Amino acid sequence: MNRNDLKICLKNYVTDLKYDEKAKNSIDAYKRYANVFINFIDHDSDITKDDVIDFKDYLMNVLEYSASSINTIIVYVNKFLHYCNLDELKVKKIKTTVNSTVDEIMDKSDYKRLLRYAKKLGMDDMYLLMKVLAMTGIRSEELKFFTYEKVKKSMYIQVRNKGKTRDIIIRQDLRRELLKYCDENEISSGFIFRSPVDHTKMLHRSTIFRRLKRIAGAARVKKSLIYAHAFRHFFSITYLENGGNQLNLKDILGHASLETTNIYSKRTREELRKQLENMKF
Repeated sequence: MNRNDLKICLKNYVTDLKYDEKAKNSIDAYKRYANVFINFIDHDSDITKDDVIDFKDYLMNVLEYSASSINTIIVYVNKFLHYCNLDELKVKKIKTTVNSTVDEIMDKSDYKRLLRYAKKLGMDDMYLLMKVLAMTGIRSEELKFFTYEKVKKSMYIQVRNKGKTRDIIIRQDLRRELLKYCDENEISSGFIFRSPVDHTKMLHRSTIFRRLKRIAGAARVKKSLIYAHAFRHFFSITYLENGGNQLNLKDILGHASLETTNIYSKRTREELRKQLENMKF
């Protein structure tokens, strides 16, 4: 199978992914990384294992991608090769040493400051939006499922993301706050977190990002710590610290494997140092 054959195979691959009802973002990723590999091939002969090994080496030593990025690409390329019945060409991922700590993550004091300053700035929607992210562990793109109708009806909101469906649990106190906010802002249908320009549209992700950075600056919280996904990490650590287990956390977050969930159990080196300092010998 040569480069042109791979291009034809890719078209069929994308079609089958759509029929398999994969999420659009997932299909885009499958297609993007397969194209990266196909465009790397600079000859019209049949593809060999050497070509794939050279591609892996190109990612490592020319583009100098991180090990995690390279492994992500390899997974997608290997899946494409499998679809093309070229399993013999698949390559192994790079072996990495798992680091059980991260340098810095948002902690409870950061979170409280963000909430306080959102109120000070009169950004009530962002105050509530941050609480939703922190108290449910949802992804920022899943905020679109928070509509007046769904919150009014139940404490469980069904979301569909990355080809999977799961129920988001809303605490009673958070649900009361959401409904109170809707009442005060005359929201009786549609998105709760609405665009200020067009109320029929969801607040745009770029707008959320800019507002989070603005609040962080006012609160004197490191801006590098504050991004939408940081609240998902914060939720996960808080859940585990309060006696939750990783299997349940996996279901709450909508992960396919525990390996992904383990990322959220990491502690900062500073937290580990404090734990050691408090140990009695």
